[in-house]
Amino acid sequence: MSFNLAGVSVVHRNGAVALEDISLRAGRGERIALIGPSGAGKTTLLRLLAASLKPTRGQLELLDTPAWSIDARALRSLRARIGMVHQSSAIPPRQRVVTAVLAGRLGRWPRWKGLVSWLYPLDPAGAQRELARLDLGERLFDRCDSLSGGQLQRVALARVLYQQPELILADEPVSALDPTLAELITRLLNEEATRRGVGLVASLHAVDLALRYFPRVVGVRAGRIAFDCAAGQVSEAMLAGLYGPVPGAAGENPEADRSATPVGTAVPLMCR
Repeated sequence: MSFNLAGVSVVHRNGAVALEDISLRAGRGERIALIGPSGAGKTTLLRLLAASLKPTRGQLELLDTPAWSIDARALRSLRARIGMVHQSSAIPPRQRVVTAVLAGRLGRWPRWKGLVSWLYPLDPAGAQRELARLDLGERLFDRCDSLSGGQLQRVALARVLYQQPELILADEPVSALDPTLAELITRLLNEEATRRGVGLVASLHAVDLALRYFPRVVGVRAGRIAFDCAAGQVSEAMLAGLYGPVPGAAGENPEADRSATPVGTAVPLMCR
């Protein structure tokens, strides 16, 4: 099992509800696209799956492990088995690309090995192999502040590929890319997950990519699961309901997906 969420809710300290009564399960190797309007709770859901956010209520299992019922050391070990591609990659600007990519293994390496690799990269060939898959092989020893935003996003993806996690999470991994590169990255993520038989969950605003590349699509709206369907079952009416106005909501901040959103009325369509 990749993960199992049972009745999970996330309520922030100010009382705002980010997610409400989420039940979602995925077997090993399942590939899922999360779609929905900005502020719906997709990033919050990914943070739960990355074990970086503790649910307020409900049960959460990741990779057959009860994520918040284990000690701190076991939790660190669990997080090292999960790879997360963030929408905005926090890569130090003066860091070399090779060091940024090799950082994908820091959670599994002993501390001494990580320190040595920071001073003298221990596996430049491995880093270059993953960068070459993303058309960045020639930038191996460049400083990260010489790269564009789209290139940095690909470096962050190369880091996760080098990590070889058992569950891959991606928060808008193609948001800074042109359509050709967006297609390449979406296809590569799916090929990697299929080749290694690991789970993949990606948040996407590009609905066409979600429907074309992911067998399973989960619609998230106002902090709830709106639908959970095979890609071929998602209709135009369902998409219209997913992205339509939320009753009672005062409006949506296009940058607010990382924060709380008032819970509204979810689209009453379930395929699973």
